[in-house]
Amino acid sequence: MASVHGSSSSSIRNGAGRAPEAGDLGIESPYLLQGYDHPGMVLVSDSLTGSNYLSWSRAMMIALGAKTKIGFIDGRCIKPDSADPNLDRWIKVDYMVTSWILNSISKDIVEAFLYTTSSFDLWNELKERFGECNGPLLYQLKRDIASISQGDLSLSQYYTKLKKLWDELSCLVPLPVCECGASAALAVLECNDRLMQFLMGLNDMYDHIRNQILVMDPLPSINKTYSMVLRVEKQKEVHVSYSPMIDTTMMMKITNEFRWFNQCS
Repeated sequence: MASVHGSSSSSIRNGAGRAPEAGDLGIESPYLLQGYDHPGMVLVSDSLTGSNYLSWSRAMMIALGAKTKIGFIDGRCIKPDSADPNLDRWIKVDYMVTSWILNSISKDIVEAFLYTTSSFDLWNELKERFGECNGPLLYQLKRDIASISQGDLSLSQYYTKLKKLWDELSCLVPLPVCECGASAALAVLECNDRLMQFLMGLNDMYDHIRNQILVMDPLPSINKTYSMVLRVEKQKEVHVSYSPMIDTTMMMKITNEFRWFNQCS
């Protein structure tokens, strides 16, 4: 097995990236490490267990992107040549990124990845191990979306649960990108499809607002729809909380009148 960082990984050298310029340690430099950065840091709240790879990788990419280190895992920040004055810096930061990734992996599986030679290789090994077999996950997401309904959930809980499934599906099967207008048309179809899924899962108490939304042309966005339904829910909550007050006031009035009648008698 090749020694850790002993030579440039072929996968890194063949990437589309480049080694940052010597002396480039501005705030946007991938070589910059803050005083509070250390190898024991945990960047994401949930450890990788295998089955949660999709959400874990998304959270990890956001965290590394915030630290301007995402280039180390996507091939843009390649290992410099041996004569490059930034080689030692690159190795130091790559060790740091590797540590951060390892710290976010469950203890049950992390030992299988301790000897990868770079953060780039580690990231791709995790992707190949847990992210390539998308069929079962795609099936599960589609089934969950098709069967979800509000039930006992609040409107906010229902929408959050549904949106999480949509986001995971979009990450797993992103819309194609083109300049011919087809991708924009597909995006509209997807938005309308999600709107229908949201409306179908709502409880019957929202029948009136649901019917109003369905006859709108063009159909509103999912965010606009949620806002409209939320207003109905708030109105119902106000009505429910106000009705007992009316009942209590009337009861007190009747009781007082009854006492007055007894006194007069």
